[in-house]
Amino acid sequence: MAHRDDVTKVAAVCDHCEAVYAARQWPNGTIRVIGRTRCRCGSESFTALGETGDTGAAGSGAE
Repeated sequence: MAHRDDVTKVAAVCDHCEAVYAARQWPNGTIRVIGRTRCRCGSESFTALGETGDTGAAGSGAE
């Protein structure tokens, strides 16, 4: 069992409908949304934002 310090809070995006949730990421890579068992679309597959290589407007130098 993971220690509380090993769990990281992340923003996670649903791999199916792209809804974004607050989530916890476990040391083994498992992501679980906070307060729900799955996405509103029924999916249980999420990716932590920042792991997809996305380069949103923040920090891109776009004005």
